Amino acid sequence: MTQNFALIDVLALIGLAQSVYLVVYIAFRAGNIRNAIVPMLCFVVLTLAFTADLAASRWDGWEWNKFIPNMLWLFIPSLSVLLIKQVAEFGKFPPLIYWVSLSFPILSGVVGFGIYSRIDIMMTLGVIFGCVSFLILWISRHSFEDLKEDKTTKNERYWLIISFIIINVLMIFLNLLDVSGVVSNEQFILIRDILGIGLVYLASTSLLRIYPQAVKLVSRPAAAHPELSSEDREIIGKINDLLELDKVYQEQKFSRADLARELNISEANLSRIISSHFGKSLPQLINELRVHDSLQLLSQTEENMTVIAEQVGFNSLPTFNRVFKDIMNVAPSEYRKTSKKS
Repeated sequence: MTQNFALIDVLALIGLAQSVYLVVYIAFRAGNIRNAIVPMLCFVVLTLAFTADLAASRWDGWEWNKFIPNMLWLFIPSLSVLLIKQVAEFGKFPPLIYWVSLSFPILSGVVGFGIYSRIDIMMTLGVIFGCVSFLILWISRHSFEDLKEDKTTKNERYWLIISFIIINVLMIFLNLLDVSGVVSNEQFILIRDILGIGLVYLASTSLLRIYPQAVKLVSRPAAAHPELSSEDREIIGKINDLLELDKVYQEQKFSRADLARELNISEANLSRIISSHFGKSLPQLINELRVHDSLQLLSQTEENMTVIAEQVGFNSLPTFNRVFKDIMNVAPSEYRKTSKKS
C-alpha cells in the first residue's frame, strides 16, 4: 500500500511539473489571447487535478478529500472536446454549443455530491456526461473528416486528435471501472495520473505546433556582414527563435518595442541588427512571415478571410488584403482559387 502511494505521488509530481510548464509557456507566448483560452483553461485544471491527487492522501478524514480531485478530473473530457475542436479548426475559437459541455461535470457534482452526498453517483453521471460530450464532437465530425488525407500539418493534427480521443475514452472507461469496484482506489488514481501525463505529453510535443509553421528566415551569409559583432549574432539567434519557433508576430499588437523589450536591447539597436542581417525592416519581415503563414490556411482550409487575417496577426482584413497583394502580387481570394485547382 505504501509503495503504491509513493508511486502515485511521483506520477502526480511529474504531471504537475509538466502542466505548470505548459501553463507558463502558453501564458507568456500566446500570440492571440482569445485562442489561448481553451488550452490555458485545460492545463490549469490539469495542474489543479494533479495537485489534488498529490494532496489527497494527506487529506485523509476530510469529507472533501475525494470530491475535489474527482470533480477536477471530470472536467477533463469536456475541456478535451473544446481543445480537439480548436485543433480541428486551425485554432478557431470553439462555438458556444461546445462550451455547454463544461456544465456537465458541474451538474454531476451538484447532483451526486451536493444532493445525494455520494461520490459513486457523481462519477456515474460523469461517465454519462463524458460520453455525451464526445457525442457532441462526433456529430460535428465533418470538422476533421479530411484531416487524415493531408500529408503535411493536417495529418499531424488528425493523429493528435485521435490520440486525445483515445486517452479520454480510456479515462471515461476507468471512471466506470472505479464505480463498478473493479479497480481499487489506489489503482484508479494511479492509472488516472498516467493518462493525465499522457495528455500533457501530447500537448508538449504536438499541440504547440498545431498552427502553421512560419517559413525559415532567409538571411545573407554571415561573412557579408563584418559590421555585426558576436553579441549581435547572438541576438540574431534569439530573434530567429522568437519568430520561427514562438511566432510572436502572430499577436496583432506585436511591435518593435515588444521585440526589443523581449531581447532587452534598445529599439534603435534592434532596427540596426535586423536591417543589417535580413536586409529589410522589422515590419517588412513580420508582414512576410504573416503572409507565408496565411498561405497554408488559404490552400488547406475553407476558413473565411477575416479569421485567417486575425489568426496570422493582422489587425484587419483590408490590411491583410493589401499586404498580401503587395508581397504575392495576387489577392488572397485569387490565391485560394488557384491553390485549390493545383
